[in-house]
Amino acid sequence: MEINTILLGVLLVVAIAACAAVIWALSEGVKTARSARTLADDLDARLVPLLDKADVTVDALNAELLRIDNIVSRIEEVTERVESTSRTVQGVANAPGEIVTDIADRVRRAWKRRGAEAPVAGEARRAEAEAEAGGEVAVNDDAPPFEAQEPPEWPTAEERSQTATDNGAQAADTTSV
Repeated sequence: MEINTILLGVLLVVAIAACAAVIWALSEGVKTARSARTLADDLDARLVPLLDKADVTVDALNAELLRIDNIVSRIEEVTERVESTSRTVQGVANAPGEIVTDIADRVRRAWKRRGAEAPVAGEARRAEAEAEAGGEVAVNDDAPPFEAQEPPEWPTAEERSQTATDNGAQAADTTSV
């Protein structure tokens, strides 16, 4: 046999195998294309309703957010009113204490001022009395001049409670209103 015939036979077998591979690849390609088309149709059938549901859900969510925004704005208004009311109530509740503190400060200043002016006023009265009596007024030089006194210090709540515990169970705190 000749080499040409052998080569031609081998070439024919290779060509048949190549044609079979191409036919097999084409049939697989067609199957894949059909499967892809089925998948696309299935996605289209399922995805469109899902997107519609998502659209409805987003609309409902927006409505709820608007409702929540309305609630939050009402809460802010109520908070502002409560704050204003609490400031007013605090002012009314603190007013008597502030008045008492102011009066106590004024009395304390007047007390200190009177104590500082008293020796000067006493000396002026003595000088007037001497001038009127012609210098014959008896003055008690042994008497101490008027000295300003500090107002008494009241016990604190801790000192009162300590005194109450020191006196035993019979002692009661009578300072509370």
